[in-house]
Amino acid sequence: MPLRATALAWIALPLAAGSAAAQDAHYWTYGYGPVGQLTEGVLVGGVNDLSAVYYNPAALALIEEPRFVFGLTSVELASIEAPDAAGRNLDFDSLVFDIVPSVVAGRIGSGEGPNRFAFAFLSRHDTDWDLAFSDTSVSAGSPDGSAGFGRARQRVVEYWAGGTWSHRASAHLAFGVSPFIAYRAQRARRALTLEELSSGTTRAVFIAEENEYDHVRGLVKAGLAWRPGRAELGLTVTTPGIKLHGAGQSAWNASIAGNAAPPLLSASSQDGLEATYHSPWSVAGGGTWRGTRTTLHTTVEWFSSVAPYEILSPEPAPVAGSAVTFPLVFEGAADSVVNFGAGVEHRLGHRFTLYGGAARNASSWRPESETLAAWDLVDVTAGVSLDRGGSRLALGVGYAWGSEDLPRVITPPGQAGSVTSARFSRWTFSLGGSLGRGR
Repeated sequence: MPLRATALAWIALPLAAGSAAAQDAHYWTYGYGPVGQLTEGVLVGGVNDLSAVYYNPAALALIEEPRFVFGLTSVELASIEAPDAAGRNLDFDSLVFDIVPSVVAGRIGSGEGPNRFAFAFLSRHDTDWDLAFSDTSVSAGSPDGSAGFGRARQRVVEYWAGGTWSHRASAHLAFGVSPFIAYRAQRARRALTLEELSSGTTRAVFIAEENEYDHVRGLVKAGLAWRPGRAELGLTVTTPGIKLHGAGQSAWNASIAGNAAPPLLSASSQDGLEATYHSPWSVAGGGTWRGTRTTLHTTVEWFSSVAPYEILSPEPAPVAGSAVTFPLVFEGAADSVVNFGAGVEHRLGHRFTLYGGAARNASSWRPESETLAAWDLVDVTAGVSLDRGGSRLALGVGYAWGSEDLPRVITPPGQAGSVTSARFSRWTFSLGGSLGRGR
């Protein structure tokens, strides 16, 4: 595409990456505990280890000997491809290999009486995407040529730390709450460099923007559990959270130089900005049926929408020698989604158990969030555990995939509505363990 048209398109668009990184638009990315990881986390009804702190705090009081979840590590190999995301022949692609700590949970106190207490540390998001494209047309046979290189990177981490109080109201009924402190950090960068030489005239364009913030909020997950026999039912509600701290900064630089057009320079660097992050309400219901050797789990969870809002509100960037300014926008937004899935456990004997699960992990993407993660995912997992004495060791593998047509990251003038098809896939290899008799 013509260099100046591309440059104007980039400058005109808000370059801030949206509220979600490539996997931050999906709420069911991680499972917790050796069983949760291998059954797609559909344990709201029948969780039986200390991952109950997250899945259903009420269940803790109904577990005779809750398993202590001492650690889980997931090794992720994920790829994203978005051909023509920045125009014809300007593709985004990335391959990510990451080691993601998931959960550590333990019980507090002896566990005697109707009240139970526990603590947990959870990794809710841990993504790092580095997307790039390039296009060159330079040869020794022609004095004219053009070249371009662009990059978009997003890094998001979110950790929850908290505890659980669970109360057994009767032999089969309990309720509980898990208050959490959630820490979230995000850094979003975009940059573009373009050069053109035509008929002796030159032009160069450079545009870059970076936004980053830290945010701390408090939230609560409340649950109800009923276990009259082989059937185990659960219900949970998770609140959006209350802001405890939020701060960030923003940087912007844009320039056009050459002998074919007047030069342009715009720059801004702002720190000490207030940062805001909005998360959704969620309501989950689940059931588990325990047979002699086979256990079936299922869960459905609804997440509310989040109206568009400003994560950071930097002042518009000035232009040297002009009253024109460029608005700097860093927004968040989320659509309402419903996720659902099913999992199975089958005991082969006293020591070995096979696991499997499948789930729909819908994307909360909406155009205001400016993220590529608009695709709904299908997640499948399989694994095996070894029980020996009071310990359990679990190994598993999972695969997720999805695709969606998206608006182009850059839409040149006259090409409104242009789309590109993005494809995502992820392999997950997990190792988990727990201590305690449990079930």
